[in-house]
Amino acid sequence: MESSRIVSLSISDGHTHDFTLFKESVGFSLPEEILVFVDLGYLGILNFHENTFIPKKSSKNHPLEEADKQLNREISSIRIAIEHLNAKFKTFQMMAIPYRNHKKRFEIRAQLICGIINLES
Repeated sequence: MESSRIVSLSISDGHTHDFTLFKESVGFSLPEEILVFVDLGYLGILNFHENTFIPKKSSKNHPLEEADKQLNREISSIRIAIEHLNAKFKTFQMMAIPYRNHKKRFEIRAQLICGIINLES
């Protein structure tokens, strides 16, 4: 299994949804050859980047077919590495609880934590 690394860090003020941060990123565009694996919180991302894999959504009236379930499993098996990095980041408690120190030091501390996580990965 390949090791995962944190390559980008987005800092927001307060509680902002990930997809809102993605849309508001100034001048942010992904090269077309980059594959993106996201969760269902990014339902509108296909309008911004075509090479995106997003799980299929089921409903009471339209259950998933076996092929869609298999695709969702494959996407989840790739995304689990990202979720593990998020969990490692939260073990430092900086993102798990409200930050009560100087706001100007928040970003540098978050970057240092990401560096520590990348060193142990």
